[in-house]
Amino acid sequence: MSEAHQNETHERIMDVAESLFMKRGYSAVKLRDIADAVNMKHASLYYYVPKGKEQLFIAVLERSMIRHKREMERLVTAAGQNIHQQTYAVTDWLVSQPPIDLVRMYESDLKQIDPSESRRLTTLLLDSLTKPFKSAIVSANARGELSDIDPDVAAMSLITLIQSVHHIPIHSIPEGRQMFGRRLADMLLFGLLKR
Repeated sequence: MSEAHQNETHERIMDVAESLFMKRGYSAVKLRDIADAVNMKHASLYYYVPKGKEQLFIAVLERSMIRHKREMERLVTAAGQNIHQQTYAVTDWLVSQPPIDLVRMYESDLKQIDPSESRRLTTLLLDSLTKPFKSAIVSANARGELSDIDPDVAAMSLITLIQSVHHIPIHSIPEGRQMFGRRLADMLLFGLLKR
């Protein structure tokens, strides 16, 4: 088997595993499910993940979080120094991606793997999802664009609020998820109280 074919197969395994783990959670996914989805014998999957399901889950989560962080940093930078546009950039990205069930991950998935890996992945998860927007908030605070809000609270609020968009039936959102996400972002930025 050529190296190019091995790399292609590995990426296909990672893509399928990510989709299944994100939709169903760690305990509900069996290696056989992944092997079947990529048209591979169950035993052949161990060539790519010799340590099994936990190794694959860790690799998938790392790859996913690195991709999220890299793309959100790129989008925040491309949006310029305008917190409103930076917020929309993060919001649009999160809405365009498969949902990340943070509650299930913390309450179930991460509790089923090695504790030291769980702690490391928890940190990676939080950093990857919040740091790009947190950096934007810190800069906006320094520019006087915001009312000196807590960057950690603002970043986590946006992430959890926007992730909730994925749980609303699409037929209940006539304007579509992206516009609904932007409306939620505006609510977070501008508040609910009449000024």
